[in-house]
Amino acid sequence: MGAFPASRRLVAERLTEMVGYRAGLAITESDIVATLRRYGYAHFYPPHEAGTVRMRSEAYEVMSRCVADSFVQPGALRAMRSLIKRVQDRLQDEQLAWQVLGFIDTVLTSNPEPEPASLDVLEERGRELRFMQMGPQPPAVRARLRETAHRWHGEALAAAIDAVFEVEDFRDASDPYKRWARTVEWSDMVPLSDLFASDSVTASYGRFFDQRFVPFLVSNYEKLAAIHWRKFEALVAEHFYRLGFRVELGPGRNDNGVDIRLWESGPATDGEAPPLVIVQCKRERRKISKVVVKALAADVAWENARSGLLVATVDWSPGAREVVRTRNYPLEEVNHKAVQAWLAAMHTSDTGLWLPS
Repeated sequence: MGAFPASRRLVAERLTEMVGYRAGLAITESDIVATLRRYGYAHFYPPHEAGTVRMRSEAYEVMSRCVADSFVQPGALRAMRSLIKRVQDRLQDEQLAWQVLGFIDTVLTSNPEPEPASLDVLEERGRELRFMQMGPQPPAVRARLRETAHRWHGEALAAAIDAVFEVEDFRDASDPYKRWARTVEWSDMVPLSDLFASDSVTASYGRFFDQRFVPFLVSNYEKLAAIHWRKFEALVAEHFYRLGFRVELGPGRNDNGVDIRLWESGPATDGEAPPLVIVQCKRERRKISKVVVKALAADVAWENARSGLLVATVDWSPGAREVVRTRNYPLEEVNHKAVQAWLAAMHTSDTGLWLPS
């Protein structure tokens, strides 16, 4: 791919500008270096004493994709891998992956239209491919491939065609040498450091928690326990707000143990009914003890709520689960795996949880 003259400052400026433009996040050079170390590519970054160096384009692409993966577009680094690897990962079915790639190669390299081939023949052809690049395909070609796949072997092969296009489109969208793609014209920039240091629960892109932090947490989920405790409460409140609940986020301090109250959607009324759910948020490193769940159960009873949720970055202890079971407390555990799923849903467009506007 060639090489170009680059300095540490030039690389830092390009990468921070890319993140700012695409994600609306203001990151620092130390954030870049930490990200490259995490992915194992810190040696590509020019050292301070090097001045201007001759940087290979492949090295810059790797660094760009590492940074995009961490702050903008989770999965951008994996998209560098071969089409075969990406399709296998997407389909989670190695045999089907070989079949669909063999089918694509058969149809695109045959003229006129080939005769239908068995799945065994398609799989054998796929396994013979050492390197395959499909490249951009116009809608008419995509439609023909899908229709032919459906005609030959039904919906399973046709759906696999869709998966191939998805991984190719993602690779294309995450290519650092093409125009940066974004879905929102960001009106301001938010420092990444705010996620860890600020107790603000106002957001330019969200009701309580700023959408621009979500891709970072999806790619760096292990950082969730380190974010500011108030930001964790805001994240949980944002999740329920996007699900359509009416959400009351407590003051953070002196809240008598109640972080969030939830009601069914609709405006507040005179003589407000008790909350539907009481939510307690725990950004912890140790398992939740039975003392914590007993306190939440008391809050639920005091507020006359229907149930309580304890949302934590860790699991409950066996003792906590046992006391809830034996005393029949109306409590539910939301642990780190569930929160990770919430973040993934908040990151995904067109889910109803995050619709850019």
